[in-house]
Amino acid sequence: MTPRAGREAIGAAALVLAGVGLRLGFVGAFPTEPVSDFRGLVVFGLRLRDEGLAVPGWHWVQFNAGLPLLLSALFRLFPHGVAAAAREATAVVTGLTALLPFLIWRPILGLRARLFAGALLALWPGQVFFSGVVAQENWVLPPTVALACLAVRRLRDSSDPGHPVLAGVLFAAAVAIRQEMLVVLLPPALAAAGLPGRRESRARRLLETAVAAAIPLLALALERRAATGRFALTTDHGGLSVLGTLAPGSAAAGWVDPTLFAVAVEPGLSTDPLALRRAAWRLAAEEARRRWRYHAFRAGASAARMAVDSEAQNLFWSLGAPGALPAFRASAAAALTSAAAPLLRLEMALVSGFFLAATAWALARRDRAILVVAAAVLLRTLVQVVFSPLGRLMVPAIALALLALSLFAAALAAPGERGARRRYLVLGAVLAAGLLGAAPALGRLAVRKDEAPPRVLRVPLTVAGGKGLVACEAEAGRFAAFSGDRAVAAPDSGSAAARVRCRLPQSQPGVELGLDLEDRAGLEVTVRAGGVERPERFPLPGGGWARCPLAAAGAPLEVVLEGSAGSRFGFGFVRSDAAAPALPRHRDLP
Repeated sequence: MTPRAGREAIGAAALVLAGVGLRLGFVGAFPTEPVSDFRGLVVFGLRLRDEGLAVPGWHWVQFNAGLPLLLSALFRLFPHGVAAAAREATAVVTGLTALLPFLIWRPILGLRARLFAGALLALWPGQVFFSGVVAQENWVLPPTVALACLAVRRLRDSSDPGHPVLAGVLFAAAVAIRQEMLVVLLPPALAAAGLPGRRESRARRLLETAVAAAIPLLALALERRAATGRFALTTDHGGLSVLGTLAPGSAAAGWVDPTLFAVAVEPGLSTDPLALRRAAWRLAAEEARRRWRYHAFRAGASAARMAVDSEAQNLFWSLGAPGALPAFRASAAAALTSAAAPLLRLEMALVSGFFLAATAWALARRDRAILVVAAAVLLRTLVQVVFSPLGRLMVPAIALALLALSLFAAALAAPGERGARRRYLVLGAVLAAGLLGAAPALGRLAVRKDEAPPRVLRVPLTVAGGKGLVACEAEAGRFAAFSGDRAVAAPDSGSAAARVRCRLPQSQPGVELGLDLEDRAGLEVTVRAGGVERPERFPLPGGGWARCPLAAAGAPLEVVLEGSAGSRFGFGFVRSDAAAPALPRHRDLP
């Protein structure tokens, strides 16, 4: 082995050790369980493994099939402890991403510059803390980073003819995992394929790229068609995503469940989820026109907030979400969150500030390599402020920004750039400080100028696992969220509790009705069956939902729930001749 080859091997080994080792160490100390959407992805992967690739279900409404397909293959290799397998595989995959710029940029950058690029990804603190979350944003990192690195290599190396087939495959892989990458990665995909290039071969390269991307994407569209009857690459909840960003009351969190707003505008949508999804685009367009000046300002405030707070917000999913960690890790997780959040805000502001400085430098120098990466970052940010400005969705954009920063650093380190280096370092620091100061103020102003969410007092809940509707009315407080067979009751400001009365349909012979409750303290339930009231306090297992039996078939039922903010509940059918089973909890995944 030559000395150069030895240095290359040592550098690659160091990046693997740092990238994978840090992440496995973190998930070993804080073994995050999949919750919320992340749990849905794991369950989707299990169903694809156990019931076939065309299994129907609600998962197709919300998720692309790319990550669940990968998880289904992983679960065949590791059939037991699937949550742990998914968590550790996520940590390994994201850690190995640090190798991509080190290997792909070998023809265009020296060892130090490539080590610096890989180290930025390997030591990226926000992603290390998020690496145990089974998120699409984590799994889309390898194809995203690889495609961007190929684009940079093609633009920096005039002898590189482009890689149309590989670019098409990587583009399709990213789109299969996160559908909005169809827009975000278009500039890097075209650049990696060799466009622009020699005119005589441009059409051929474009065709090769399109075919290489179209074949796997067509297969995914056919899979969706077989499962749902809908031939499409994308999910059909995009309108709800946009509406949740625009709905009154969304400025504080960036996004709210838009169902309550849609029902307040058109009550007939409350019992028809398909009609609700179809109407969402129209309602979003109407809301955008109604408050277009405010939404333009809110979008800018959201972009500033994401440029500072994204990584700190992600700590919730890995360390703070209910059910995400065992109880004995709660105090350590809270302490780490408290210590890390301010540092992550500072780190994110520095990345954003110096990324903007790098973009300004690239515009002044006409550096196409940095500009094509910057275009993908800006497109990603634009997509988010339109659809859902949530912190975790920024993970791919941050990875791309780190690639741009590594190229920027290599350029400024060149001889003769001392003056430019000083100017642009000052510019980056000033922009970072400006974002740190402006983002909170803009966010507070956006919340202050926002409208209050609609006050909805009556909702119909679908009975999970069977037919029928439950008519629920808020006698005190209001409904804070409502979606199909689940609702959230919350007290009004100044009141101590919310009180909801639900009238249930008569159940069928052979079954009994159950009340679905999330593990929350202080929820009191009164059941009125056959004209007799009885108070209930159901024992709930920690970390999820439980279905608690109410009464035998045929008894007219009325249920009154009273509790503190965020009391989540629903209803379902339970067999009367068997013990009432608990709904699957986060830690009950095989």
